Amino acid sequence: MKNRIGIWRVACLIYLLILLTIMLIADFGKLPIELLSKVPNYDIILHFILYGIASILSYRALNCQMMMILGWPLPLGPFLFSLITIAEELLQRILPHRIFSLIDLSASLLGIVLFYSVGRVYFPPKTARE
Repeated sequence: MKNRIGIWRVACLIYLLILLTIMLIADFGKLPIELLSKVPNYDIILHFILYGIASILSYRALNCQMMMILGWPLPLGPFLFSLITIAEELLQRILPHRIFSLIDLSASLLGIVLFYSVGRVYFPPKTARE
């Protein structure tokens, strides 16, 4: 079992490095906009998918660990990634090549929640399995 968690952690780390690279490329205004703009609403779609994948990977990498906030059980990985997502989107307000967008933030958070929900069905927390 520990070996599987290790694989998920490596996969999550690699994916987060890829996501960080994409963010830095965007922050420096180097995204291939001409290519991407051929897909309508590409930005919203990518936010949903990229952040959703990070959600399920972080959920598995942290072994489906849950935490309690105000009596509510929340998945640790997706929760932490949601905080990073909000901070990253707010940071765009001060970057010259980026634009803050509530629509992008909403798509990111929706992806995080929906991908986590799918992940929870396939990989329920330990307490639900026992």
